[in-house]
Amino acid sequence: MTSAATSTTDRWDAVIIGAGMGGMSAAARLTAAGRRVLLLEKSGHLGGRCSHRERDGVRVTTGAIMIPMAAHNATREPFDLLGVLLEMIELTGRMRYRLQHGDFDQATAGGGLRGLIAFAFNGDEAGAAKLFDAFIAAMKTVPSDDHTFKDWLDRETPNAEVKNLFQGFCAALMGTNLHEIPAGEFFRFMRYSSRGSRFGMAPAGNGANMEALAAAIEARGSKVLRHAVCNRIVVEDGRATGVVVKVAGEDERFIPAEVVISNTGPVRTIELAGGREHFADPAYLARLDASPHEAPIFHISFITDKPLIEGFDGCMVFGNTRNLIYLEIPSLISPGVSPPGQVLHTAFGAPSDAATADLKAELQNTLAELEANFPGQLAGARFIVNARHSGQSPGMHRWAGHMMPVTTPIPNLFNVGDGCTPPGTIGTEGAAGSAREVVRLLEQGKSPC
Repeated sequence: MTSAATSTTDRWDAVIIGAGMGGMSAAARLTAAGRRVLLLEKSGHLGGRCSHRERDGVRVTTGAIMIPMAAHNATREPFDLLGVLLEMIELTGRMRYRLQHGDFDQATAGGGLRGLIAFAFNGDEAGAAKLFDAFIAAMKTVPSDDHTFKDWLDRETPNAEVKNLFQGFCAALMGTNLHEIPAGEFFRFMRYSSRGSRFGMAPAGNGANMEALAAAIEARGSKVLRHAVCNRIVVEDGRATGVVVKVAGEDERFIPAEVVISNTGPVRTIELAGGREHFADPAYLARLDASPHEAPIFHISFITDKPLIEGFDGCMVFGNTRNLIYLEIPSLISPGVSPPGQVLHTAFGAPSDAATADLKAELQNTLAELEANFPGQLAGARFIVNARHSGQSPGMHRWAGHMMPVTTPIPNLFNVGDGCTPPGTIGTEGAAGSAREVVRLLEQGKSPC
């Protein structure tokens, strides 16, 4: 570590713990605003779930694969603020949905929701029109969060294929199941995602975009420090005053800061800050305990000689399965992700109930459902990733609609990341949105930064 980063007398405007999308976005935004920031990352890689690894010549995502890229969205803004190109191959509209009675390619020129619903009703035009009208009404006047989206659908239609469709939609795009998402949050997401959304895949891997952003952060005078483990958030006189850090090969040390921003998840932040006794706000702790569940995810990446779907350079969402939710063939989108003659596929699955899941068994079922959807085509496949993400590194630290605020009861201590996303956002965009919210609060004078 350089003396600028290690000196206990060198005070930073902000120390950020964790270089996931939330931490990177916060560092970029604060740096662009003229603040001097120290970003700590325990690994040698940046981006968290929005990164990639090179394995045997194959570029494999660590999680995120469809990245929001529209102008002025929370994911892209940190790049624009520092003049960094967010390199993407656009995939907007290239979605295919699979139900028991067939596949549906979503229209790219509008009418996608109407077409999806009509496809699920499979010829029942009156039923489809009635449900579509109910969706439009619910997006205008958002339902209560007191009941789930499954409850809402059950009241609107008995059609099982519609429910299968939106189960796949929710699990793939929102990370949780029909019965786990508050109805209001589902329609807030629909309102947010329907306004000019654009998505893409990073041709050089998500990690390449994160490295470019880190270089721009450091060029402006902030610091990105890898292999730096935060052992403690220091709380003195009821306020966060810095962190205790252990860098590989060096002694543990205290680094003072005006503000501490944690990208480790709300539960881990409490642990780092010395435990619940420092969070003397019963309402905050009650909110934390009311919906404590993470959103695990299953990640399967594999190589075959031929693509499972010829000529398909989009994203397939499954509504005919219990665990398998999503498939993309990155080699058909950006051939450079794998060597010639090797076709990379990435599939994701989700537990049927995130609160009670048998993750090992449901990961195996995800593989079985992949085989069932593409019978005989996986013979000879070489699996590169076959993993379940949970615990301290889940798909998301909280369920959609059950997020914690970015503020904490400790002055000068904030959370960012997928445990505190703004309403109507999720995943990468939500994590970046939490950073936007923290920086907005700081600019309004909510802390001395």
